Amino acid sequence: MTSSTVTDVSTLLMIDSASARDRDDAFTVTPLAGGRGWAVEVHIAGVADVVELGSVADEQAFLRAEARYLRSRTIPMLGETAEQAATLSSESVRTSLRFAGTITTGGRLVDVTVGRGQIAAGRCVAVDHAEVPAVLTDSAHPLHPQLVAADAAAQALLTARRDGGALAFYDLTRGWAANEDGAIVAIAAELRTVAYVIVQELMIATNEAVALWCVEQGLPILFRNHRPNPVAGSTDELMTEIAAAAGDPDLFAKLRGRLLSTLRAATYNPTVHGHYGLRLSAYSHVTSPLRRVADLINQRIIFAHLDRSPAPYTSDQLAALGTDLNRRSRAAREAKKNHFKHADQRIVAEQAATADLAALDSRRFHKVLKAEAAGPLRGELAAELVRRVDADLMTAPDVAVLIDAADPSWRPIQLRVLDTLADTHPEMGPSVVSVWRQAHPDQPPTDVEIRRNGADHNPLFAARATHLNIRGPWTTGTAKKPAEQAALWAAVRAQLTGTDNPDTDPDWPTTEPSPHPTTPPPAPQDSGPAPSAKPHRTTTPAALNLDGAKKSKALSNPTAWLMSLAQKNDQAPPVWDFHTDGPAHAPRFTATVHLAGHTATADATTKTAAKTASATALVEMFFYAALN
Repeated sequence: MTSSTVTDVSTLLMIDSASARDRDDAFTVTPLAGGRGWAVEVHIAGVADVVELGSVADEQAFLRAEARYLRSRTIPMLGETAEQAATLSSESVRTSLRFAGTITTGGRLVDVTVGRGQIAAGRCVAVDHAEVPAVLTDSAHPLHPQLVAADAAAQALLTARRDGGALAFYDLTRGWAANEDGAIVAIAAELRTVAYVIVQELMIATNEAVALWCVEQGLPILFRNHRPNPVAGSTDELMTEIAAAAGDPDLFAKLRGRLLSTLRAATYNPTVHGHYGLRLSAYSHVTSPLRRVADLINQRIIFAHLDRSPAPYTSDQLAALGTDLNRRSRAAREAKKNHFKHADQRIVAEQAATADLAALDSRRFHKVLKAEAAGPLRGELAAELVRRVDADLMTAPDVAVLIDAADPSWRPIQLRVLDTLADTHPEMGPSVVSVWRQAHPDQPPTDVEIRRNGADHNPLFAARATHLNIRGPWTTGTAKKPAEQAALWAAVRAQLTGTDNPDTDPDWPTTEPSPHPTTPPPAPQDSGPAPSAKPHRTTTPAALNLDGAKKSKALSNPTAWLMSLAQKNDQAPPVWDFHTDGPAHAPRFTATVHLAGHTATADATTKTAAKTASATALVEMFFYAALN
C-alpha cells in the first residue's frame, strides 16, 4: 500500500437520503477491462481541515461523541456551522481523505492507496436511496454505468465476506440488517433499497483498507476491535440461525434479543486485535468524521502522518480517548436498552387493559402476566389463566412469574395452576424452579432431599424440597425422578401457603399398595361431564379415612385431593385411562379414574377437562359413600 495526494475529475456519487445535511462520503466505481474487477475511489470529507484541535466545534464533538438522529430533529456532532463548512457538497471545493484501490471479482481489495484528496466544485452528485433501483434498470440514465459497476462490486465484496464467515445479513424487504457487531438492527424505511447495501459494503471495505494501511505504516489510531464471546457460537452457526428465523417474527425477535445479550460490543483501542463480527484482521472507523468523533480523531492522526506534521495526540492521550469513548458507549447502550424496556412496558400495560388476552401469542402474554403480577389480579386475567392451563398452554416462565405475584388476590389461581400442572405435567417442576432461580440469583437455591426404602427389587423413594426456607411435604414414588418432581411442586405450593413441613422422616407406606383394576368398566352411555346420581362402583367401598376433610375443599382440586387421599391411606396413586372419539376437528375425550378398587368415568372436549371431571365424580362417590 502507498500514500499520495490526488485530484481526479470523474463523477463522485453521494448516496444518502434526500434530506441529509451531513454527507461524509462520495465514491466512484469503474469496471476494469476484460472483466478483471473494478477500480474504486472513495473520498471522506476532510473534517480535520475545518475543525481545529481545541476549537469550539472540536469541544462539542468530544462532548457529544456522535451525531444524534431523533424523530423530530437532528443534533449535529459538530454544530450546524462547522458541519456545513465540512460536509461534502455538489457546489463547493472540499478537501478529503482519499482511498483508492481495485476490487477483484473474488471480492478482494488490492493495490490500495491512502492519501489526501481535493474535490473540485461540481464533481459530487447527490443521489437519494430511492432513486438507485430505477437508475439500475434504466440504461439511458447518465449514472447507470457507475451504479451498475458499484452494485456488482458491492455484491462481490458481500459474497467474499459471507464466504469468510462474517455476520453479513441484509433483509431489505422486512427492514433488518446486521451491524458490525453482529446485532440485528432496523433499517429506516427510506433506506431499504439496494443502495443501502452498496454504501455499506464500500464503507466497510474502506474502513478495513485504512486500518491495514495504518498497520503497515506502524501508525497507532483508534482501531475498532471486536472480540468473540465463547458462548455466542460461531459466526457460521449464527448466520444459519438468522436466515432460518427471518420469516418467523416471534422467533426472529427472540434471536435478536439473544444476539444483543451474547455478542460483545466492539471497542476502540490504539492497538489492533481484529474484528470478530466482520471476520477481519484489522478494522477502523474513518468514513464518518461528521457523525463520529472517533473518525475525526483518526483522520487527524492520518493527515498529520501524510503531512509529516507532529502527531495530534500522545500515546497516553490516544489510549485515554479510546477508554473514554468505550465507557460512554456502554452507558449509551444501557440507556437505550432501558428506554426501549420502559417503552415496551407501557405497550404491555396498554395491552393488558384493552387487548383480547386470548388472542395474544405466548411471548406477549408472558409480558402481560409479568406486568400485571405486581398488582391485584383482575378477573379477565384470572379467567385467561384458567383457560390457558386447562388448554395446556402455560409455560415454565409463565409459572415462575405467576408464583412471584404477592397480592393475596392471586393465591387461588396460583394454587389452581400449580395443582393442575403438578398433575398433568409433573416433569415441568424442575424447569419452573430453574427459571425462577435464574430470575432470583440472590435467593437460596431450592434444595431437594432424597431417601430410599424397600427391597432392591421393589424400591421406594421419598423426596422433600425446600423453597425459600419453607419445607414441602415428603412425596413418595417407585422411582427417584417422579418423587423429586412431585416434591418440587409441593415445596412451591407450601411456600405460597406458608405451610412448613418439619417432619424429619418420610411416612413410608406400611402396607402393599392395592392392585389397579386390570379391565376398566364399560364407558357410560351418558355423555355428560360427571355423574350426578349415585356413581357405579365395582367393589364395596374401601375403608378410606377422609380425616374430616371438607367436600368443598376436595372439589376445588379433585385430582390433587385424590392423590393426597391415596398417600394418607397407603394406597397406590390414582390411575387414569383415556379414550378419544369423534372427528379430528372436534374430538371427545373420555377419562376413567381408578383408585382403591373404585372407578368413575366422565367425558369432555379436552383431555384435561375429562380428567378433572372424572376425578370430581370419584370425589363425589367417596363422600356419598361416607354419608350413606
